[in-house]
Amino acid sequence: MTQARGSLPQIQSAIDLGTNTILMVTGYLDGDSVHILDDAHEIARLGKGVDATRQILPETIDRVCGLLADYRRRAKGLGATRIRAFGTSALRDAANKEAFIAAAGQVGVRLVELSGDQEARYTFAGAAFGQHLPSPRYAVIDIGGGSTELALGSEGAVERSQSVDVGAVRVTERCFAQLPPTTAELQQARTMIDDTLQQLFALPPDVHLIGVAGTVTTLGALDAGAQRFDSPRIDGHLLSRDAVADLSRRLLAMPHQEIRDLPQVNEQRADIIGAGALILRTFVESRQLPAITVSTRGIRYGLLLDMLAGQL
Repeated sequence: MTQARGSLPQIQSAIDLGTNTILMVTGYLDGDSVHILDDAHEIARLGKGVDATRQILPETIDRVCGLLADYRRRAKGLGATRIRAFGTSALRDAANKEAFIAAAGQVGVRLVELSGDQEARYTFAGAAFGQHLPSPRYAVIDIGGGSTELALGSEGAVERSQSVDVGAVRVTERCFAQLPPTTAELQQARTMIDDTLQQLFALPPDVHLIGVAGTVTTLGALDAGAQRFDSPRIDGHLLSRDAVADLSRRLLAMPHQEIRDLPQVNEQRADIIGAGALILRTFVESRQLPAITVSTRGIRYGLLLDMLAGQL
């Protein structure tokens, strides 16, 4: 991926529209180096109610399109000549996705649906951006709002990837009527999570695992004592299996307001972080993985890399 030296950089923006978040990264290519100009984070809750109704709610369409319009203005202000948005689990599940894609187009943003396999592959490429890994071969897990993706490979080349329909929003909406959840609700969630994660392929022994997205970054911030879930301090933080288990137990025993009071937890993530932590705990314990490396990058970086390379 090389841009002719001396030519003006083509600034581009990639938007990751997930079930819970909307993230945008803007950058350009200078020779062989990618320069990041901006990395924006918002909670969008596109997937609110989608698991139960298979519909993106009208008020959600209005809210998310407002955020997309704001992102477009932000990207244009940075000089972006090309802006693309990519939807994942909630968009895949929604029966009225075409109406939402059309609404996004009306605010000047082209929205494309990604398959679960594409989501896993772009996440894999983006997760290692800026990371110093102990070995060239690694795996990436992305716990989203509606789905979880797992990918395995080395130095940007994916050997295998898979997506399953279990995520922090989906588990919360199906299993947790209150916070903290009851013993019966916890058991229901554990069964749902375990049954679904068992569908994911086995990892080789001793493979290095990287985690991306809000569940992992929030747990990383709590473990590291960082004051914000998206702090640069947590990128590369090693989160042990024991720490994941301890944080999961702690969050699932707390009332909603107490979770909201934690500075590391975005208030709009407070109702789903317990479910996300339980998914991560179930995964690392079932695979006997000693730790997970936190990455604050992810799918948007993989998408941007392909956009800059002219492959998207």
